[in-house]
Amino acid sequence: MDQEKRNFTEMKRRVYQVVLPILALALGLNTALQAELPLNLYTNLSLLGGVVVCWFLLLTRFPFLLIEWLMLTLSGLYLLSMLMQALYIGMLEKGEASLGDFIIWMPLIVIATFLVLEKRMAATANGVILLLLIAPVIPVFGDLSPSQADSVLLLYIALAVYTFVFYFLNSLYQRSAEQRALVRFAFIDSLTGIANRYQIDRWLTEKIEAGERDGQLFSVLFFDLDHFKCVNDTHGHRTGDEVLKQFTGVVKAELGETDRFGRWGGEEFIVITDSGEDGAFDLAERLRAAVDAHDFGKAGRLTASFGIAVNRPGDTPESVQSRADERMYVSKRDGRNRITGRTKVSGT
Repeated sequence: MDQEKRNFTEMKRRVYQVVLPILALALGLNTALQAELPLNLYTNLSLLGGVVVCWFLLLTRFPFLLIEWLMLTLSGLYLLSMLMQALYIGMLEKGEASLGDFIIWMPLIVIATFLVLEKRMAATANGVILLLLIAPVIPVFGDLSPSQADSVLLLYIALAVYTFVFYFLNSLYQRSAEQRALVRFAFIDSLTGIANRYQIDRWLTEKIEAGERDGQLFSVLFFDLDHFKCVNDTHGHRTGDEVLKQFTGVVKAELGETDRFGRWGGEEFIVITDSGEDGAFDLAERLRAAVDAHDFGKAGRLTASFGIAVNRPGDTPESVQSRADERMYVSKRDGRNRITGRTKVSGT
């Protein structure tokens, strides 16, 4: 779940980097169109400057949350300032019938609160903003014409509706994200990030069914790190976990696009590859050599032992995995750092 949050934060950063220049351009055009109105000019220029500053901060290591709070503050101040101008100058002094075009920017404040804050806090923040926007209207509400009062009330209703809609959409997104995370982690090994035993069983079932139906050939490579218990006993389980993660990276670097790789449990791993014994043996030899050549830091140099099994008629996921498992133990019995298949054996 933490990774999902980090991904979402990074996605927001990328979105801001695209959206803020567009927003700055829109504000620049709006400023040019309203250059004859001094208060609007100063308000737009201030907001434009703030947007530009936020965009440059996104390109630095400045804390991302503070940038979001700055954007949220700028949005709130802009909305409040424009309301005050529209109310006291546009309506009360000039007699204009409505608040004007600035309300088209109103959804930005609602979106900003839900991007920055947790949904309940965002809803509360929008409630506070609504109260702040109501406060300056109360003393002069009786002086407004019916059309002016309707325009102000429409602003408040729209803000409340936007808040409700984004609260609902945020809830749907969070639920969807949680479901995706649960599904993902149901099939992923939490330490190494590769498939877990449950996913491997599903893969083996699919491959067995395809083999029975279409005669499709595949091989299972079952392997583990030699003397891994000594790594944990000598250097501790934290080092052991780091070794398993490095080992995963070494193996993944040698696999093809169609090879499927998972952790069976402990230091035992499986690769399912779409080839017979010859192709599987070549792949296993690449993996064995890559592990043998890798420096695992505190744990030093380690080796791995392999067993290979090819599917055959009448197989089950358990039977093909069991044959590969038995052959891996033959490799261990015969000296480790070896590969054992049905007809081929290799080692150093």
